[in-house]
Amino acid sequence: MSTDHATRTAGQGGSLSAAMNGITALNQRMPMPDIARFLGIVLVYYGHIIERVMYLHDPTATMHYKLIYSFHMPFFFLLAGYVADAGKGHLPLRLFLRRQAASRLVPYLFFSALLILMSLVLPGHFVLADVTSAQGYMKGMLTTLLGFPVFNIPLWFFVSLFAVELLHYGTGRFLNTDFRLLAAAVLFYIGGYYLTLKVQFFPGANLWFVYEAPVVYAFYLAGVFLRRKGFLLRRPSVSALLGGIAACAFVVALTFTLNKGPFRFFDAVVIVLGGHGHLFWFPFTALAGSVMLLLAGSLCGNSRSLRYLGENTLIFFCLNGVFYHFFNGPFAEWFMASLPVNPVTVTAAGSGFTVLSLACCVPAVVFLRRYLPQLVGRPAQDGPLLRPLIGRNRGPA
Repeated sequence: MSTDHATRTAGQGGSLSAAMNGITALNQRMPMPDIARFLGIVLVYYGHIIERVMYLHDPTATMHYKLIYSFHMPFFFLLAGYVADAGKGHLPLRLFLRRQAASRLVPYLFFSALLILMSLVLPGHFVLADVTSAQGYMKGMLTTLLGFPVFNIPLWFFVSLFAVELLHYGTGRFLNTDFRLLAAAVLFYIGGYYLTLKVQFFPGANLWFVYEAPVVYAFYLAGVFLRRKGFLLRRPSVSALLGGIAACAFVVALTFTLNKGPFRFFDAVVIVLGGHGHLFWFPFTALAGSVMLLLAGSLCGNSRSLRYLGENTLIFFCLNGVFYHFFNGPFAEWFMASLPVNPVTVTAAGSGFTVLSLACCVPAVVFLRRYLPQLVGRPAQDGPLLRPLIGRNRGPA
C-alpha cells in the first residue's frame, strides 16, 4: 500500500489498521527521514554553541546563527508531518492523548528532571530559572509544567510538537484533498504569524506553546503534502540530488539575510520566542532549507551508522540541554580568550565542539535506548527496568 493510498483510505473512513500498517511498513523501509533528522540535530548542536560565541560579539557567529535558525527548526516540524501516521487521527481522543503523552511529554519530563538534578551540583547557565533558592526551583518547575522547560531549553520543541499534533488531530481528517491541505497551511500560517506579531506571549503568557502552533503547523502540513505527493519515496539519481541540494543551498544563502524582521530579542528567526520576521521571506527560506536537508538525507543512502544516529535523534535532542546549559558557554569563553578569532577558526571551533558533543552523547544514547526506552520516545517497547507504557497492538508511537 502506498502512503497516499493509506492516507486517503483513513481519511475516507476506511480500514484504520490498513492505514497504520501501510505507513509503518513504509517508514521502516525508508532511511532518508532518519538520516535527514540526524543532519538536523547536527545543526541544533552547532547552532547552540555558535549562539554562545555570538553573545561574545563575534560577527561570524552572528551570521551563522541567523543562517541556521532561518530553517533548522521549521525543518523538524516539516519532517514530523512527512512521517506522520495518518491512522492516529482516527484513534479515540483518550487513546491519542495517551500515546502522544507517552512519546512526547514523558521524555520532556524525564530530561527536565535530569537537568534539575544536574543543576544542583554543576554551575550552569539558566537565564530563566533562579537556581540559587528553593523558591526559584519551585517557580522553575511550575514554569516547566506549564510548557516552558527553563531547566532544559531545547525541550521546548516537544511541547510545541505535542500542541501541533493535537491541532492536526482535530483538523487533519478534513484535509483530504491537496487544495484543502494547502489552503489550511496558508491560513494557519498567516493567522498565526499576525497573532505572534501583535501579541508577545513569551515569557509571561506562554502556555504549552499553543500560540506558536498555527505557524509551525503550516510547516507540518507542508511535510504531509510532500509525503502525499510521494516526494523522495523513491531515491532520485545522485546527480539530481546534488543539483537539488545545490539549488536549495543557493536559495537559502541568497535569501536568509533578506528577512530583516520584525524579530524579538535576536536579529534572527527564533521560533521559541515567537519571532519569525518577514511574512514571505521566513517561510520561503525555511522551506528551501528544509527540502535541502531532505535531499541530503536521501543522498546519504542507507548508511547504517547514520540511520542508527537518526533513529535516536530524540535522545540527542534532549541531551543537547546538557551542553546548552553547562558546557557551551565555558567553551565559547575559552575559545574567544585563548585562540585567534576569525571566520575560519570560529567555524572550526564550532564544528569541532559539535562533533565532540555528539560523540560524548553516544554512550548515554546506547544506555538509555537499551535500559530505559520507555522514557526516551519508545513507550511501547519492553525493557529490563520498566514495562511498556502503551500496548504494541495500538500502532507505532
